[in-house]
Amino acid sequence: MDNDASPLSQLPSAPAGKLPPIPKGATVHRRPIPSGPVASTNSARRIHVTAKTPFRSVTTRVRKQLDKYLRQSASSRGAFTNKLSQKKNASLGERVYRIQEQSRNAATGGLGLGLENSGEVLVLGTGRAIQKVTEVALFFQKQPDCIVQLRTGSVAVVDDVISKEEDGFEGDVAERARMMSSLEASIRLR
Repeated sequence: MDNDASPLSQLPSAPAGKLPPIPKGATVHRRPIPSGPVASTNSARRIHVTAKTPFRSVTTRVRKQLDKYLRQSASSRGAFTNKLSQKKNASLGERVYRIQEQSRNAATGGLGLGLENSGEVLVLGTGRAIQKVTEVALFFQKQPDCIVQLRTGSVAVVDDVISKEEDGFEGDVAERARMMSSLEASIRLR
């Protein structure tokens, strides 16, 4: 890999072949995976999962977040009803328009919050954690009040290849870019 160019700038045009072998005596230090959007760009709650994350912990966190969305939805619907009743001089057309707008927001998964994907929880995993994400998705798919969607993707990661010098000290550090598979489970209430 050239030291002149950034490894991330080479990722989209990188060939599908194998990476070059690591030199003898060198070690690979893996950097943390970037936590940016994987397949979606909405403002949903994101839960990153590793292969060692306990299953029950993830399901509890997802359920708590879904319950929080449900409470927010109930309070916003009450606020909407109060707003309609406060405008006693509103025309019939204005009242009908507001009710239709509210029902459209609820039908798009917004739970009446006015945001299109506000009731969504994303469970994300890469590499060996993909199995954990599928287990969580299957668990919530069996729940009668949840809708689950799976999206696949790839994440660009950068590793540092550290070569060892003869006296045992660290030598040159080279960056090495690669792609990892990722899975995103979108969980919403019906």
